[in-house]
Amino acid sequence: MKKLLVLCPTRREYRDLPALARTLGCELVFDPFGGDYFDRFLGRDPPRDIPRLDILALIEDTLARHRGSRLAGVTSGVGYPGMSGASIIAQRLGLPGPHPEHVMGFEHKYYSRLAQKEFVPEAVPAFHLLDPHRMESIGDIAFPAFLKPVKSCMSINAHRIDSADELRRLARRALLPHGFVEPFNDMLRAYTRYPLHASYLLVESLLEGVQVSLEGYVWHGEVHVMGILDAIMFPGTISFRRFQYPSRLSGQVQARMKDIAQRLLTGIGYDSAPFNLELIYDPRTDGIHVIEVNPKIASQFADLFLKVDGVSAFSVLLQLALGEEPGFRRSQGEFSIAATCVLRTFEDRRVVRVPSTETIEANRLDYPDALIEIHATPGMKLSDQMQDAQSFRYGLVNIGAGSEHELEEKFAHIARRLDFELA
Repeated sequence: MKKLLVLCPTRREYRDLPALARTLGCELVFDPFGGDYFDRFLGRDPPRDIPRLDILALIEDTLARHRGSRLAGVTSGVGYPGMSGASIIAQRLGLPGPHPEHVMGFEHKYYSRLAQKEFVPEAVPAFHLLDPHRMESIGDIAFPAFLKPVKSCMSINAHRIDSADELRRLARRALLPHGFVEPFNDMLRAYTRYPLHASYLLVESLLEGVQVSLEGYVWHGEVHVMGILDAIMFPGTISFRRFQYPSRLSGQVQARMKDIAQRLLTGIGYDSAPFNLELIYDPRTDGIHVIEVNPKIASQFADLFLKVDGVSAFSVLLQLALGEEPGFRRSQGEFSIAATCVLRTFEDRRVVRVPSTETIEANRLDYPDALIEIHATPGMKLSDQMQDAQSFRYGLVNIGAGSEHELEEKFAHIARRLDFELA
């Protein structure tokens, strides 16, 4: 039986991958690859006494532990450090997978922008690289603009900025913690030709319109788009309310988005791996722009494809890692539409109580398709865990439905029965 190494498994991988692996006739080997080291940096007040992780030594240790296991592949549902590490280990062991330089080139948002400028120039906003430690001159930046770290995670420390003074004020604290970014810099130096580390910021022109996520994979140089999902925001924010599949955009606009994905990924030479491409369509100008490219699946969406198309995106992830052509199909699922809906508040709260196992199971009895994830811990503040710059997520509910109206009613009913207590 083929063995497949899975780095940085989350609750989703532990929950979904074993059944898929049995179907594919392979055995999974889960490896924490740094454990909770990276997550500990992503609360609002990360600890200051965390010893720095030597990720190059971790890669060597992982290779030594698994070199004799006759692995058929290595993968991860997490971009950093999962897919970064998986691409290096796959290259070192001669296994299927994308080139480490391509993976880390997407993870490094400045080099990603440079590649986009080369292959899809019409889809790239104006962007400026900024050293937060040298703010004497910020160059010719038009405001309002968007500020984000070059090495990012979710929307943490991403901000709209309206003036040079606001930029200078936010830049001092916009980088992610040194302990989070420096292992990435170590991999850049050791496994790529990129001369510039990732401890910088990007300032980009502000994009407006309909945001989507395009999910797909590249197999033997051919780009395959599994689907496009609409990112529906809370009004006036950059905080997601839900991601809904399939997209409501016109076929013509979606075809243009697929063409952008095709030209960008084949131009770079990215291959044998999944990708997630975040795009925005402005109906006023008819323009499409790239927000960012992620060298991974969006695991939050994996079962949405199962609900609508009959195939989980996790199945595609495993097949690519094994060097097998994914057997993705369309419109053979139980539902017409599906969404991952966010339980969110815009005020920091202390978590008093989360739903019990019995409450979650009662919801599952009424809605067997529902996947409910709790992202809050009793006794902690919501800000103590991974959050974006504007709001506080404490749960997710993935559901399918026959219509958008049914989907909204279904989520509202489930959310009312999830008896969180937030003080």
